[in-house]
Amino acid sequence: MPSDTDIQQEQPRKRIPLPGFTNTIRVVITIFLVWLVWSNWHENIPPSRLIERYAWPDSKFVHIDGMDVHCRITGQGKPIILLHDEHNSLHTWAGWTDSLSRKYQVISVDLPGYGLTGPHPRGSYSAFMYTSFLDSLTDCLHLKKFHLMGNGFGAQIAWQYAAEARTREKVDKLVLLDAPGFEEASNSWITLLAKTPVVNRLFRRITPKYFFKLMLEDVYADNSAVTDDLVRRHFELFLLNGNRKAYTDKASVRENRPPVEIISEIKAETLLMWGAEDTWISPENAYNFHQKIKGSILRIYRNTGHWPQEENPAFTAHEVMEFLENRL
Repeated sequence: MPSDTDIQQEQPRKRIPLPGFTNTIRVVITIFLVWLVWSNWHENIPPSRLIERYAWPDSKFVHIDGMDVHCRITGQGKPIILLHDEHNSLHTWAGWTDSLSRKYQVISVDLPGYGLTGPHPRGSYSAFMYTSFLDSLTDCLHLKKFHLMGNGFGAQIAWQYAAEARTREKVDKLVLLDAPGFEEASNSWITLLAKTPVVNRLFRRITPKYFFKLMLEDVYADNSAVTDDLVRRHFELFLLNGNRKAYTDKASVRENRPPVEIISEIKAETLLMWGAEDTWISPENAYNFHQKIKGSILRIYRNTGHWPQEENPAFTAHEVMEFLENRL
């Protein structure tokens, strides 16, 4: 039998961690965290600098509900109002504006909390506020009847406006691109960050530019279309005074969607447009809108993501023109 001495010798020796190595790891982690904060810490950019860089020659600032609202008004003819998605600005409609303004007056707008319009003065970002804002915009521009078109969150504003009894008569024809409403409640990862307590406060100063590249690659079907200039514009407009706080405030609104039951109240002729590769709102949801809106026309585009007007501007604008001229 082995002696007690042999048993003791067979037991593994305990290794004592080296204090110097542990301290080195702590220092490295601390330096990395400091570098991460320092490299992604961005001050707000004053509006004047961004207006100089991103306003169009035909940009106008209209005072509505206590805000100087950035609009682009181009062309003459029957008015078309264009509403952008969240994470975006009126720049998304550049291709459509060039095409449609040959026959129509095209009005695109930076919604409250986005682009060069900046935050709402009362910090209000409910669905009701946005439809009320749209009504104020049409009154300010003296628009009695117009075509209404929206993408993503802008499409939600558009269908709510076209469905409500007090405003539906103003809408002549309606175009909805990748509209929310029927999908299960979910959020992009950047929205989840914006809703998270403590993190959302840090988000108002610590804003990695790379987030915008990831977000755009998620939106677009073709990642090669996500250029450095596109990323830079989205990033810099997000840094406009108050836009980051507006985004976290909007993300914190618990229920920010109108009831889908009212969609069947839409009377306007409607064109539904959807990207087949939309990873945010599946094209399956397009058929729910198609079923609810009587007489609606549905088009789904291959190799296209959540923003068809950007990825496929020439063809989608042509389809819209055909729809407006009753040739679709």
